[in-house]
Amino acid sequence: MTNLLKRLLLASFLPALLLSAVPKRISSIEFKGNFTLKSAELKRNLGINEGELFNQLKISRSVKQLQAYLIDKGYLYARLDSVVFKAQAADTAQLNMVVFVNTGPQALFGQISLVCDSLDKREYLQIMTIKEDDPYSEKILQRNVNAFLSYSAEKGFPFAAAEIKEPTLKKEGEKLHAAVSIRIREGAKTFIKEILLRGNRYTKDKVILRESGLSKGDVYSSEKIRNIKRRLDRLGIFKETGEAQVLKADADSVYLLINIKEGNATRFDGVVGYIPPASSAKADGYFTGLLDLTFANLFGTARRFSLHWKKIDRNSEEFLLAYREPWVLDYPLDVGIGLERRVRDTSYIEWKNQLDFRLRLFNNFTLLGNINRTSVNPDSLASRTLRLARNEIFNGELGIEYDTRDYYLNPRRGLYYKSSYSFGIKKNYGPSYLLSQDSLSKRAELHSIKVELAGYYNLWSNQVLAVETHLRQVKGRRLQLSDYFWFGGSRSLRGYRENQFSGDIVAWSNLEYRFVLGRNTRLFLFNDWGYYQNALGGRKREEILPGYGLGFRFQTPLGILGVDYGLGKGDSFSQGKIHFGLINTF
Repeated sequence: MTNLLKRLLLASFLPALLLSAVPKRISSIEFKGNFTLKSAELKRNLGINEGELFNQLKISRSVKQLQAYLIDKGYLYARLDSVVFKAQAADTAQLNMVVFVNTGPQALFGQISLVCDSLDKREYLQIMTIKEDDPYSEKILQRNVNAFLSYSAEKGFPFAAAEIKEPTLKKEGEKLHAAVSIRIREGAKTFIKEILLRGNRYTKDKVILRESGLSKGDVYSSEKIRNIKRRLDRLGIFKETGEAQVLKADADSVYLLINIKEGNATRFDGVVGYIPPASSAKADGYFTGLLDLTFANLFGTARRFSLHWKKIDRNSEEFLLAYREPWVLDYPLDVGIGLERRVRDTSYIEWKNQLDFRLRLFNNFTLLGNINRTSVNPDSLASRTLRLARNEIFNGELGIEYDTRDYYLNPRRGLYYKSSYSFGIKKNYGPSYLLSQDSLSKRAELHSIKVELAGYYNLWSNQVLAVETHLRQVKGRRLQLSDYFWFGGSRSLRGYRENQFSGDIVAWSNLEYRFVLGRNTRLFLFNDWGYYQNALGGRKREEILPGYGLGFRFQTPLGILGVDYGLGKGDSFSQGKIHFGLINTF
């Protein structure tokens, strides 16, 4: 390569170029010599385009880049003999670039000899991507060896080492083969001698150890160790968890050190508001409010108790009481019970009792189940005007959840999928005139599905594209208002009121471009779309609803503060909705 640079510097035309005040451009690039590759491929990997200004430093780098590419393609004896520039007679500022290339024969992978200490070499050969007669490439060879070491670490040999001997070149007929010899020394199988915890003062050791997925005496597994942080983050009771550190104990054992930073796992949110009466109205003013109390780590055991009350307006109210017991009978099974009461515009009161479970089958898969009983009690006006019967539903639901998000509160990458199917038996009790006039059966079946899909893509160091889609559908004979799904507001379709829309089919999607500023902090632009369909009063209605705006999530001493400003369909700037939220977990 030194000779090439000398030729470039000593070329007879170069002094004229350097002394000329007129900038020179490369008008054409031509390759000459002994090579089998297409000129277009050589030009693409040279990295110089026709029409560029002459730049001696860039030309030198590009020549080295092209030679490295040829060697990586198996042309181990490739040479770029010289690069010549000729000025066009008609225009001395336009240069023709000629590159003289001699690739020589292409070396191919030949026999690959693999010797190892502990694992069966057939296990390595199953993950090897190299095939005989593939172009020889040191990069591909090193990539395969790194895959071998990762595999051995997963199988309990984290200190395995590999040695690649110099390839032996042999010409066989018209082909040049490179025989490769690889020696892998796995050493002794490694076990977990002890798992050390640091930083947990309130949370019991047992809670962290069982959630880590590893225990004392287990065989070392690099994948399980990488997943410890994500599994602990998923509990939602720690302010911060560090990556598990591996400390060598003996020749065949290691310590695992897990650092925990605890926070306040009790959440309390309370807001009270008073809506005064309108000057022209005779009705009194009324209070609105929110009370959200959650104990996410009762007695340091990860047990969870929550109470939620929300009064949306004068006539609507929500109340929820729930408890969750983790790791029932020392299995990865969480069981919860709940009591829920909803008042919708004083039209009806809905009571719901439920029992649910979550069973973690694999690292990222969870089986979901729910059994609930719902009773709906409308007032006489709702029965007449909304044709809503007093009813009771016994429902069973089964679903799956797949979650690879790196951090559920502010993910940078990963996928989330959740789907479920439910079957319910609905009993209509009256009033009798409604059963008769609307031909309502005293017993009916309800079928519903729910699907959620979300993807998070880390485009650059602090920019994330988040895409979420949700779908709900319920089927049954003579559906009523209380059977519908409700959506709208801060957690579904921003730019609209909370639970503004309902239907037997509802769907919404959320697209966000996020600027991640910290573990729990981000700024973002969003575009939401919603759809609903219903047939209340015998008339089918459907609508597509856009929403767009901006928002932020910001870590404060009180918790994660969220504010979104959204515009809905037909809204002017002054009609935009502001959605507030506070996640006071830490």
